[in-house]
Amino acid sequence: MIENTELASAMETRGKGKAIDDYCKRVLSNKDVVSYILEKLVLDNKGYCGIKESNIVDESIPGARIEYDKLYEVKLPKTKIFVNIEAQSKENPGYPLINRAVYYVSRLIDRQKNKSEGFMKSRYGEMKEVYSIWIVMDMDVKKEEMIEVHTFPEKEDKTLMNIIMVYPLKEDSENEVIRFLHILFVSDMEAAEKKQILEEKYQIKMTRELEEAMDDMCNVIEYYERKSRLEGEVNTTLKAIEKIEKNMYLSREEAMDVLEISGELKSKILDRLKEVKS
Repeated sequence: MIENTELASAMETRGKGKAIDDYCKRVLSNKDVVSYILEKLVLDNKGYCGIKESNIVDESIPGARIEYDKLYEVKLPKTKIFVNIEAQSKENPGYPLINRAVYYVSRLIDRQKNKSEGFMKSRYGEMKEVYSIWIVMDMDVKKEEMIEVHTFPEKEDKTLMNIIMVYPLKEDSENEVIRFLHILFVSDMEAAEKKQILEEKYQIKMTRELEEAMDDMCNVIEYYERKSRLEGEVNTTLKAIEKIEKNMYLSREEAMDVLEISGELKSKILDRLKEVKS
């Protein structure tokens, strides 16, 4: 249980969404995690020479700044590819997520022109493939496929623009990468159990940064679950207080004494009553 009031205050200030976003970025900075995701979703067991983080900020178009979650340059034996990885808490953030993914891969193509890592002048045949992988942790409508792949142009030898939408919600999925991502981003299992599975089953080395990220995320989950339970208790208890006030002709304070309410719950109820008054 989280007793540290400074930690709780920090969580309230940042908000759950920001805390989850920070966690995802920290996890996706781990080379073993990224390598596993790329090997399963992009490289298909092909050999690669190295993975390098790229600048996540793209200001090449005035007034249209983009900040990717993560961006990697992957060196292959004869070429290279660019891979963007995004972690998204909701499938519907107020716009079609696929539209944003299309825009991201378009920008990854655009930024290659007249750059040493891309292609010069009119040598469009040297354009490098780009991938945008979206790890979506919640969905509006249940899908049959937990991995959706969109490519353009649809060729077997080279597809320049590739979007991969992954929904790692099934803990018992037959797909190994779904189970892997479920443990990292969705599962509410204890941090120690997560670490053990990742090390033993997926050969993910537990660096200090990754361990701290997983511990912090477990604290975030625990804090918001506890907060949700407390909110439920407040609502239920307020209804009981109202009934006692009405039927027993007691004041709110007397009703709380009858119910033997004390501590954090009483403090939350008094805060709620103040909000109603104001």
